[in-house]
Amino acid sequence: MPDAPPPAFDWQRVERWTAEVAAGDTGDVCAAFSERGARGPALSWQPMVEALGAHQLRFLLRYWEDLRGTRRLPAYREIDAVEMRPALGYVHLLDAVEGGRDFRYRVFGSIVAAVSDFDMTGQLASTLKASAYVGEFGLASLRAVFARREPLFTVHGPPTAIYTATWHRLILPLADDQGDVARVLVGMVPMAHDGRPVALRL
Repeated sequence: MPDAPPPAFDWQRVERWTAEVAAGDTGDVCAAFSERGARGPALSWQPMVEALGAHQLRFLLRYWEDLRGTRRLPAYREIDAVEMRPALGYVHLLDAVEGGRDFRYRVFGSIVAAVSDFDMTGQLASTLKASAYVGEFGLASLRAVFARREPLFTVHGPPTAIYTATWHRLILPLADDQGDVARVLVGMVPMAHDGRPVALRL
């Protein structure tokens, strides 16, 4: 049976939010989050390493930049899970599908899965097991990165949480052999109320 988005998923809103995120604007997105008691999101295109609060994300951005060298984008074939060990558990790897309309999780970070209580490996981003507006913003961010071919850092907070105060996310585009965006590497770090990354023993 083919994957299908949940009934509440609003593709027209995804389209609008994709354009807004690509333009660096979060006005409508923030309004939707605020209506539901959630915080943010804030975003930053081409973030500086030192601006990232989670050491896992600082590592990932340096890793991506080192792989890229003088090119616009690093190649997805160059990604090595062993080399990403300092960030493992917080890393997602997604394939672009339908020309970047949607994305499929090739890898879903084990720590993120434990905190979220679900694993999206093999599933589409449009079927994220979260509130519809969170999934729509997540997909809009992936699509904006696909279009702009640049790293994006976002921060948002859930309405209520036991462990997590905010989610810090770094989205990094990866190219195929022709130089087109084919996959995205995502660092997703839940931050506790003390400002430290949530680290669970799995």
